[in-house]
Amino acid sequence: MQLKAYRLTYPPYKFANKQIKSVYSLFRIAILSIIFLGRIHQLEAQDLHYSQYFNAPLNLNPALTAFSPSNHRIILNNRNQWASVTVPYKTFSASYDTKLINRKKKGDFIGLGVLFNKDEAGDSKYGTTQAGLSLSWVKALNGRKNNILSLGIQGSYFQRSIDYSQLYFPDQWNGNSSSINTPHNEIFTVNQFFFYDLSAGAHWFWTTSARFNLNTGISASHLNRPNQSLMNEKSANLDIKYQFYSEAEIELSRPYDLLPSIYYAKQGIYQELLFGIRLHYKVHQNKGNYFALSTGLFGRNKDAMVIYVGMDYRTVKIAATYDFNMSSLSIASQYMGGMELSIQWLISNRKTSRKIKPPPCPIF
Repeated sequence: MQLKAYRLTYPPYKFANKQIKSVYSLFRIAILSIIFLGRIHQLEAQDLHYSQYFNAPLNLNPALTAFSPSNHRIILNNRNQWASVTVPYKTFSASYDTKLINRKKKGDFIGLGVLFNKDEAGDSKYGTTQAGLSLSWVKALNGRKNNILSLGIQGSYFQRSIDYSQLYFPDQWNGNSSSINTPHNEIFTVNQFFFYDLSAGAHWFWTTSARFNLNTGISASHLNRPNQSLMNEKSANLDIKYQFYSEAEIELSRPYDLLPSIYYAKQGIYQELLFGIRLHYKVHQNKGNYFALSTGLFGRNKDAMVIYVGMDYRTVKIAATYDFNMSSLSIASQYMGGMELSIQWLISNRKTSRKIKPPPCPIF
């Protein structure tokens, strides 16, 4: 693949101002960077993952529990992957979080969240079910409340399961395809097991004005390294998974916002790198009739190109992504990867119809 084949040009019309031109310049840089980086590394991962990692906050970092301008938040995520190659990998998540104690004068609050994950992979229907409880402490580091630190922990109860009846083994094959229906000689003693898991993380929010803010954080999952053996062994411990992310929100000129972001995860020898950019267009900014559209482009290192579209209407946020497979598996996948959907519902105790003006701190 030659980079020179990807020539990106501006549309054949004059720009209204320099800020709009800068949007196309940033998109051009982002696209070329994604194509270049995509040739360097290959994605490998163990845990479930979402391309819309920023729309699955309790899976990303327990410190993001209740880190929202609303008092209550409900999020649903669904991902369906590799349907064009094999039995689809299916992932579903649901979460709810809320502010328990909001001490505005002291500039801090405590957040509580619950998380449910269900993941099923491959012919054996290797399944993971997770129920988690997370707690966060969010503290403003100064009086202006534009420099905020959040710390969080999460405890989870997991179930792993597998269906051996859908698998075939070498001793069932004698050169005739009908022989795979004969019994095998394998002996399995475990088809499901349970374990507890512990995660922790930190998140930092900083803003200089209503035109710029930065969110960045780090988290670690499986701190207790639970055993994952299906053979009653005690040496198959789950590696700790580290996640790092950062996203800036830049107001170019009303009503346009630009959101460049990066995500990196490492678990044992496996790692994932995803980065890209979103453009947010606020069609109506009145809170009683708020409506916005967004689009974006992301790249996962030597694995996929991700197209993003989203819509915000009042207190509901809906987003969809599609992963176009760019790895060596594309011969079989025909570049088809995974479809992902997310829905967020933000519930606030305040009811006003004033025009939205982003304050220095969006969470207190």
